[in-house]
Amino acid sequence: METVTIQKLSKTYPSGKEALKQLSLTLSTGEVFGFLGPNGAGKTTTVKLLTGVLSPSGGSCEIMGVNPNIQPEKVHLLAGIVTEHAQMYDNLTGIENLMFYAAAFGMEQKGKWRAESLLKELELTEAKDQKLATYSTGMRQRLSMARALLHHPKVLESAQNVNQMIHNLACKEGITVFLCTHQLRYAQEICTRYGLIDQGILLASGTIDELRARVFTSKSLRICASAVPDK
Repeated sequence: METVTIQKLSKTYPSGKEALKQLSLTLSTGEVFGFLGPNGAGKTTTVKLLTGVLSPSGGSCEIMGVNPNIQPEKVHLLAGIVTEHAQMYDNLTGIENLMFYAAAFGMEQKGKWRAESLLKELELTEAKDQKLATYSTGMRQRLSMARALLHHPKVLESAQNVNQMIHNLACKEGITVFLCTHQLRYAQEICTRYGLIDQGILLASGTIDELRARVFTSKSLRICASAVPDK
């Protein structure tokens, strides 16, 4: 089943900058898709379009058949977002932050149990009653992951690397993960497919083997030897 559909999606800002040019992609249930590109390539713009924060200049996108430009509030119930910098409330504790967002999702009754479960899974139980201002960057990012997963989303849009948990979400819960990063060494540990973007243009997409085949088309020679001197 296709959970994310992007058709010729484009975005031009008022300044005239073309941030995204005719992007077309589809993501399936349980897929971990690595969206790779340097800073300014168009990754963040894509996520903002997928969540209804921005309106497209052309083309369309849908999450579970819902157009975020028309029904952004419904998309937010279907998707969880983990950004590079965890923007939560420094004057609240970890558990208080999660309970605040649980209430926003209408989860007053089950919110406490869900929050406690996620804090345990992300190894934050001991810090749950500490103010967010005391959290390290890594702890804040894990709490941001917990916040994104509170409402059991079908799609997780992540710029972070919590590899084992992301792997489990895809394999065991069938969550589609849209992982935005410029670091291949992180993505290759968990991603099932990749998209390479630069200057708003999708350069290539496919599995790691498919991408390698496009670059290395000639035969290769492998030499095996034993008793090779150190110098």
